[in-house]
Amino acid sequence: MLYVVRHGQTEWNVEARFQGQQDSPLSVLGQQQALNAAAFLASAGIEELYASPLERAWKTAGAIAETIGRERRPEDRLKECGFGACEGMTLEEIEVAFPGKTAWRDADRWNRPYPDGESYADVLRRVSSFAEENLRPALQPDGPVICTVAHGMLNRCLVGYLCGWSREETMTAHQDNDEIFMLSDESAARVRVPGV
Repeated sequence: MLYVVRHGQTEWNVEARFQGQQDSPLSVLGQQQALNAAAFLASAGIEELYASPLERAWKTAGAIAETIGRERRPEDRLKECGFGACEGMTLEEIEVAFPGKTAWRDADRWNRPYPDGESYADVLRRVSSFAEENLRPALQPDGPVICTVAHGMLNRCLVGYLCGWSREETMTAHQDNDEIFMLSDESAARVRVPGV
């Protein structure tokens, strides 16, 4: 079994700002979401816990690690998609700074990044190598129980890759901050984590 967790809500999530590989602190709600995810996973039998080293995911993974008694393993390939020069901006601010760039990107989001950023294709290349090296066995019936803690766009690419989704399915598979993807046998279920 593979559990794919998204970090708790951040201040920039609330403000609808592109975070990318910059960081914004977890909001009060985000801190509670991290604790809720930890409580939900407490009895899952997790054997390996990998996390993006970006603060929002690392802190969310910290709550899980403390609850399950396992160490977090930092993994750079789990970092969020880099949005380059647009990190920290809202869509409106991007349009002012880079007129027409959002429409240009939206015409082929799979291959077109924001200025100095990554595309979906770029993110898939790096996360697929990590998945093959570390996560594929978790999808087998007698495989290990593994948990990853990362980010919205990254998680879409990871789950889409492991489940064989199309590009369109991958790009539209939203995951809220209080949802966990559970994967086994190359199929995915999405679970909303209850509050404590």
